[in-house]
Order: sequence, then structure tokens, then C-alpha cells
Amino acid sequence: MVTSTSSGWSASRPSRPDRRVTRATGKSVDTRPMPPSDRFYESRLLRFVLAERLAHWLYALFFLAAFVSGVLMWAPATRDWMGGARYTVSRYHAFIGAAMVLLPLLVMLILDRRRLRDDLREVDVWSREDRRWLALALRGHTLRGKTMPPQGRLNAGQKVNVILVAAMAVGFAATGGILMHKTGLPSWLVSRALWLHGFLAVTAFALFLGHVAHVFVTQHGRHYLAGMVRGRVPEWLARERHRRWWEEVVREEEVLQQKAHREAKV
Repeated sequence: MVTSTSSGWSASRPSRPDRRVTRATGKSVDTRPMPPSDRFYESRLLRFVLAERLAHWLYALFFLAAFVSGVLMWAPATRDWMGGARYTVSRYHAFIGAAMVLLPLLVMLILDRRRLRDDLREVDVWSREDRRWLALALRGHTLRGKTMPPQGRLNAGQKVNVILVAAMAVGFAATGGILMHKTGLPSWLVSRALWLHGFLAVTAFALFLGHVAHVFVTQHGRHYLAGMVRGRVPEWLARERHRRWWEEVVREEEVLQQKAHREAKV
């Protein structure tokens, strides 16, 4: 048995050897079990599947391209500098915007339709803890490191972010469609579509900057970024920040282990 001491982990029975020689290599290896805390902090849980990660990065990439091309057409200096090429940039901007809206959705539909359905259900369902978490977050409790209500795989703030991004994508598609086919449309409709399109672009860019700031400024941001790159997050982060999801994963693993144990006995 292993016990914790003030100087670290040590064997509670000195007569029991801590090392043994393996037959395969003839080398001495440490047989003491890894402390539970070490196993816990090294363990990682799958949070985002490949389809989700591809959809996320595709949207981010095409959004930045659309934003830059839109600014080039909007800013007077670059607009005059482009001259006749502005029409070509406008067409590219439209294609990039369409790809921004459609490609992430197609990736999810083709690669993992079930996961898309589960994600939509998760974003749509709001528990009492979610509403309370959001209310406390708006008061700055998360920034001050205060205890927050337990959350699922997506916390309430992340659910709001998904809803806003989806709503703005629809807005971009609607207003962009009007601007690309404005011939014959009422001038008031075109002008309002142009204003709303610009407003959505500024709002989306502000949301993007907040997203980036959260990743590089907050305590857990780099772990969330790694999760969106590799799909997995540390188990300690899941238990600390997404307790309800962590408990679900633990229960599922226990069920699978019990099933495997029963099958092994047969």
C-alpha cells in the first residue's frame, strides 16, 4: 500500500520491495503505483470530436478572410486604391462568406451527424445551474475566481456564444444575399441590409477578440485551446469547470467496466 508523507509518496511496508527486475529486459523497474493525484492530472477526456474541431477552425478561418476583405472594401483609402478590382474583391468576399456559413455545417452533417444533433440538443437545453451560472458570470464572478454552479460539457457562456455565432451566420447570409442581388430591390432595403451587415461584422469581430482574449489571458485558456486542437482536455479541468459532464463521463466508464467484467466472467 502507498501512503502520502510530508516528503512525498512512500511505501507503508518497508519489507515489501519497491523495485523488481523484469525478465524481458533484466532492468530494475519501480513497482510503486503512481499517486492518484498524478494519474488524475495526467488523464484527459475527449471533449470535441474531429468534426467539431474542423467546423470550428473552418468557420474561424473563413470569418477572418471575410472580415479582412470586407474592411478593404469599406475603408475609403483601400477602396480607392483597389479601383476596378473592388468588384472582384466583392465577388470573392461573397464566396468566402458563403463558405463560412455552409462548410462548417456540411462538415458536421457529413462526418458526424449524430454529434451535431447532440450539440444542438445540448445548446438548446438550459438547466437551473446554467441560468444561475450565466447570471453570476455577468456579475464578474468567473473573472474573480468565485465558485460557480456545476456545468456540462459546454458552460452557459459557451452556449450563448454558439447561439450568437449561429444567429450572426444567418444574418450574414441574409444581408449578404440582398447586397449581392440588389439590382431591382428597394433602396431602403439595400441600405438597411448594408448597415446591418456592417453591424454584424463589427459585433462578430468583437466576439472573436473576446474569444482570443479568453484563450491567452485567462488561467484555463490554453487548456481550452489545446482541447479545440487535439480534442481532449485535462480531467482536472473537466471536474473543476464542467462538473456535470465529468460526472457523466465517469458514470459511463463505470458502466463499461462493469459490462466488460461481466463478459470476462462468461
